[in-house]
Amino acid sequence: MDGSSSVRGGEEFSPDLCIVGAGPAGITIAQELDRLGISVLLVEAGGLGVEAAVQEQSRGESDGYPLHLLHHSRVRAFGGTLRPSRLWDEGWAARPLDAIDFEERARLTDAAWPFRLADLEPFYERAVKLCGIQPFDAASTSWYQDASDTARSLMDGELEPMVFQFPAVAFHDAWTELSASEDVHVLLHTRVTDIELDATGRRVRRVNAVRPDGSRVSVHPRIVVIATGGIENARLLLTSDRGRGIGNTHGLVGRYFAERLSFFAGYVDLTDGTSIEDLDLFHRPGLSEIGGGLRVSDSVQREEGFLNCALFLIPRPAAVTSSGVRSLATLRKSPDRRPRVHGMWRHMRNVFTGLPDLAGMALNRFASRPQTLALRVQGEQSPNPESRVTLGRGRDDLGIPVARVTWAMTELDRSSTRSAADVLDRSLRDRGLGSVQWAAHLESTTLIEGNHHHLGTTRMHEEADRGVVDPEGKVYGIENLYVAGSSVFPSHGASNPTLTIIALALSLADRLRWLVDFM
Repeated sequence: MDGSSSVRGGEEFSPDLCIVGAGPAGITIAQELDRLGISVLLVEAGGLGVEAAVQEQSRGESDGYPLHLLHHSRVRAFGGTLRPSRLWDEGWAARPLDAIDFEERARLTDAAWPFRLADLEPFYERAVKLCGIQPFDAASTSWYQDASDTARSLMDGELEPMVFQFPAVAFHDAWTELSASEDVHVLLHTRVTDIELDATGRRVRRVNAVRPDGSRVSVHPRIVVIATGGIENARLLLTSDRGRGIGNTHGLVGRYFAERLSFFAGYVDLTDGTSIEDLDLFHRPGLSEIGGGLRVSDSVQREEGFLNCALFLIPRPAAVTSSGVRSLATLRKSPDRRPRVHGMWRHMRNVFTGLPDLAGMALNRFASRPQTLALRVQGEQSPNPESRVTLGRGRDDLGIPVARVTWAMTELDRSSTRSAADVLDRSLRDRGLGSVQWAAHLESTTLIEGNHHHLGTTRMHEEADRGVVDPEGKVYGIENLYVAGSSVFPSHGASNPTLTIIALALSLADRLRWLVDFM
């Protein structure tokens, strides 16, 4: 690559653009700028595959509500957290955010995006093509054609359909293209340890990195993009400039950390005249390329003042409705959470008293005939400054403070999932189809699961004292530093974030193409 040289103790690069992190955002930007005569250095801490030793570098600390172990919920590898084979073999969930997600909402503070859905739609269209999936209008039409009259009636009123697609695109396949590029140079197993500012404190002067053998890499870029994920983006900004931090003048770096509120909420008690097959549409059947769900319409959300939420009705054995089965699931998942899940004795008691239901679940593995519709929710978390990423007491093998994540939910977060389920209950009852039997105990035994969607920690805002980055993703106060990924989301919606990450990356790539000519 143009601008590289050997220096004593390591290597030195002087690219037009340095991208830190080779996940979907970083790879998308690199691909968009390839073959345009712009020299790009893409720096990735991992290798081409998932390596246990490299994953140890993502260890961290957690307090607040129990969260997945940090080194299990994100992947350091070329391709990012989508690198594990299950995600690109079975497909990952793609769906745009909804119009209401971009709006200022009555009960949310600083939740509006600095633009509207219509402004992002051209980039969603490009993201859809990049991912090799159908335009969502076409996918929705195809999905709707399979709906029974009963299912269609449920979508005519306060509820509307959510259509997800499951692309099998593997971002790590970009290695073949990028490794052969004359303009893009990829450094694997290279960990960025510091981003240094110049004497004015307004420009990145150098990016420092280290290889496994201890050799140093020094990068002198014209522009830098950080694209290391919702947790690591914040950690890198907090530890950079020799520990002084970058972009944190107003103390916002790391704040507003969000996840999804995902959990088993109950089941649908169907009337005698309604069958499971009538409503066997609002989930992903098998490994199909298109799956569905339900959501409360924007107008009802505005009127009743609750958050966005995806509702999935999944055919399951009737035993899933028992507390014993649910508690066994919590016990199985708890070792992967920190801090420890509370009330473990209650779950063990439920398992003991629910042994007949557990036996019924086991029998259904051999005669898997669905007997109920389980209700699973994927709820939006409101922007909460007390939910945050900070620096922990521990340090990694390079002596850099690890990330500490405090996952904190509000009452609005929890109540919104119940409110969405109440709308579903009302819609079912009004049509004589059944009712929702709520079974979750969100303040006690129900384990709310995050979906590895780490959001909001370098939030976007039009005003510097209310956000970390501006509407184009540039860090406030720093002329040549940008952030890409879900950490810039000011609010979060109920859709999985990857398609929006790609759309924003495409928008940023267009901006960078223009900026390189003027910097």
